[in-house]
Amino acid sequence: MSSITTIALIGAGGKMGCRILDHLRDHPDYSLLCVESGEGGLRQLADRKVGTVPASVAVEQADVMILALPDRLLGGVAQGLVPQLKTGALVVLLDPAAAHAGE
Repeated sequence: MSSITTIALIGAGGKMGCRILDHLRDHPDYSLLCVESGEGGLRQLADRKVGTVPASVAVEQADVMILALPDRLLGGVAQGLVPQLKTGALVVLLDPAAAHAGE
């Protein structure tokens, strides 16, 4: 019996967030908690009939947090969310070089 991995997808309605969502949303081993604040992203999610949850709710439940955000937003968002993660949670950046570039 496999366990379900809960994924907080931050920036779910953006270009990369939607790609990730489209690939993982029906996978039986994952529970996706979508977080989006931009109007365009919210429209993208509504078109896909996907709801959102507040970041605080998604992050406290997440086994994995995917930051599908523009590089310029990563630092500020990560500083606010990473401390809320449960012990052992995994953080995935789509552009790992951004951390080294000071983003």
